[in-house]
Amino acid sequence: LSYTCMSYAFAVSNRLFSVKMALHELAKIGFVSQVLNHLLSSGGAAGYSMRFLTMGRQGVRTQDILAASFFHFYVTSLGMLSLLPAGVAYVLLRHPLSGSMTRALGFGMVLMVAIFLLGTLTVFVRPVRTAVIHLVARAGRTVARRDINEPLAEFNDTISRGVDGARRRPARFLALLALVSADWIFSLIAMAFCFNALGDPIKAGVLVTGYTFGVLAGVLSMIPGGLGVQEGSMAGIYALLGVPFQQAVLAAVLFRIVYYFVPYLVSLAFYRRMLRQLPAPETAGAIEP
Repeated sequence: LSYTCMSYAFAVSNRLFSVKMALHELAKIGFVSQVLNHLLSSGGAAGYSMRFLTMGRQGVRTQDILAASFFHFYVTSLGMLSLLPAGVAYVLLRHPLSGSMTRALGFGMVLMVAIFLLGTLTVFVRPVRTAVIHLVARAGRTVARRDINEPLAEFNDTISRGVDGARRRPARFLALLALVSADWIFSLIAMAFCFNALGDPIKAGVLVTGYTFGVLAGVLSMIPGGLGVQEGSMAGIYALLGVPFQQAVLAAVLFRIVYYFVPYLVSLAFYRRMLRQLPAPETAGAIEP
């Protein structure tokens, strides 16, 4: 259920950017690319490459793929950020920390909120987005010695078109938010099932707190897929919140298997089928008879 909601959220995001592919085809691409991103967590490079390959062959412009993916990532991050205050509040109210730990936790949360607010302004306010893109273009000229103003300007226009589409079709945007919310809820339920399979159930506050900080640690780590970092963070936080350490470790490992590895095996069938359905690329430099 989580992956179904995640896949169709990607499809709806593309519809906001006027991508004309069939909804179920976009959902399949969303499923495979998100599985790759979950498994590798390489800044989205693996999933984006899959989208460029499959959607580009269907005639979708690169700017539209990037913009729709960026917008989908933003809305998905909104779901994570909505869980973070609940986790922080639970820790502060039920498990008082030392003064230095409380300040560090508060500073981290304020920093995350500030980054998210900047991201929100960048997405929805064109002057802010234009200023950010101008800084990126200057950095590109300094570091890569290349002028990337033109593609960035096209990307800016595409984002504006998608935001305008969300404003004109609020029902579609609300459907996107609902799908992303359901994705996070079902993934939390999957985590709860892992605990139930290995021992006593845990409280909802403990579940949300350990899950949120564990997944966030995995995402922010430099290790592909957050492998080991996510499990270690989850197990440590759950143990601090009173969950038996053995159960916490096994539940985190079981969640990795059922939520990351099993969907990857399922995605292989979709991946092969999508490659078969791709139109053949045009032959470059063909000689006219």
